[in-house]
Amino acid sequence: MPRSLIDRLARPLRSSVRLRFQAACALLVVLVLALTTLSVSSLHQQSLYRERLGNATQGAIHAEKANGLVFAAVMESRGVYMSTDPVMVQRFSAALLQRNRELAQQLDSWQRSIRPEDHALFNPVRARIVDFIRFRNELARLATTVGPEAARDWGDNEANRAARAALNEGLEGLAALYSERANGLARMGESIELTKLILIALGSFAVAVVGLTLLLLKTSLVDPMLHITAATDGMAAGKPLHTVPHITRADEIGRLASSVQQLQKVVEQNEKLRKRERAAQREQAAFKDNEAHFVAAINNMAQGLVILDPQTNVVLMNDAYKKIYKLPDSITDKPCSLSDILLHRAEAGLFSGDAPGHVKAIQARIAAGKPTTSFLHLQDGRWIRVVGRSMPGGDWVATHEDFTRLHQVEQMLERIERLFGTVAENIGEAILARDMSNDRYVFVNRAAEILFGMPRSEIMGKTAREIFDRDTAARIDGPAKPGAAKEGSGEAVQSIVTPGNGTRIAGIRHIPASDLEGATHCMVTLIDDRTGRPEQARRLAS
Repeated sequence: MPRSLIDRLARPLRSSVRLRFQAACALLVVLVLALTTLSVSSLHQQSLYRERLGNATQGAIHAEKANGLVFAAVMESRGVYMSTDPVMVQRFSAALLQRNRELAQQLDSWQRSIRPEDHALFNPVRARIVDFIRFRNELARLATTVGPEAARDWGDNEANRAARAALNEGLEGLAALYSERANGLARMGESIELTKLILIALGSFAVAVVGLTLLLLKTSLVDPMLHITAATDGMAAGKPLHTVPHITRADEIGRLASSVQQLQKVVEQNEKLRKRERAAQREQAAFKDNEAHFVAAINNMAQGLVILDPQTNVVLMNDAYKKIYKLPDSITDKPCSLSDILLHRAEAGLFSGDAPGHVKAIQARIAAGKPTTSFLHLQDGRWIRVVGRSMPGGDWVATHEDFTRLHQVEQMLERIERLFGTVAENIGEAILARDMSNDRYVFVNRAAEILFGMPRSEIMGKTAREIFDRDTAARIDGPAKPGAAKEGSGEAVQSIVTPGNGTRIAGIRHIPASDLEGATHCMVTLIDDRTGRPEQARRLAS
């Protein structure tokens, strides 16, 4: 573009401060609109991302739970097959019916969360699960009303195994669908990250434009106004007449300089007063803003927060703390202490101890100045975790967090672990769990002790080659690669040499245990001692 044309286009901007500021403001408006549009788009993408991620995660969890319950039901069925004691048959049948009820409930929950487009893949799996439940209910009925032999004839056949294999394939298909969606969500997350980078770039550019606008404001308006004010002050004070700075400019500043030549001193004095007033107002506004931000921040904390002085007088208390202990909002309308808080808690039925003794204990903690963590069990059943630490100046800050749900989950996990131990210890098959990272056994049940004729303390932490001969170790450990053994594969009837129980004929199965990412971290070996069964000897000989 010719320089003369550029000069003609730029001349209006040089001759008018107003046009320069209008141009800068227009650019800022464009940037704000772009930032707003991208922000709305980003929020929409993030909302869609969270929704799809929740659906994929929930689906994967449902598939995993259903698979686990199917496995549990199969294990209970085998307990029915192998039991000869009517009491044990009754017990395993009851457990099988319980697994069927849990699987039905899980299926119902899963169906409510299925997206419309997934029904074509889900409905066949649902039908197989329904057939699986009906089949196992009949198995339990036969075991309790007719006998274990009838149950074994009903369930231990190729048709049943084929149906279960089809069910496993259906569950794996749904798991693959959720995995594929997770990969798609990863790509969507990358798109969201790109949008964030664009927002950051636009925000940085907007900051630069604001800086340039402020620089324009300083060089085009503030500095000239200060110069004109200084000159006017000298003229009004009786000093020799001189030209007001910037009077030759063609813009509004030049016209203003011409108008204020006789007002220099008055303008300078008024300007000083205004500067002081503006500074005082900014400081006061900044103080109020900081105070408001601080109060808003602590009131938006999920944890309750209270700050006490060394005499346990309340310095600060947030809304979450009041909510935890059902304190009235008016408690902070006037100075209060820890004793006042305990009084209100007692009235709400959340404290029944020795209030003076509790206050003295807290004062002792403040005096010691050491961080502490304690747990309160309230009378309404909630568990509160309290973390306290000293502050500069001797004050004490404590956060109170309701972790009742976490406590309940921990208790539930403990119950599940005990249940698993009980099942594993009372099952008829020997169970060995081998850590794939070092090939050492990490779990051995009571049936394995009986089969091998040695205590589990001599098995745990060792490899198969340290306990058995080479052939037996290879048969018990199974495939070297986890992928070679898949859940639901058939068992192999082989001869093994045990350390304390001689040579045994056993049916051996290997089941890989995988984590949520599909990595096999443990190999479970199930061994059924079939020594003395003629049909197994013939099978081994063939």
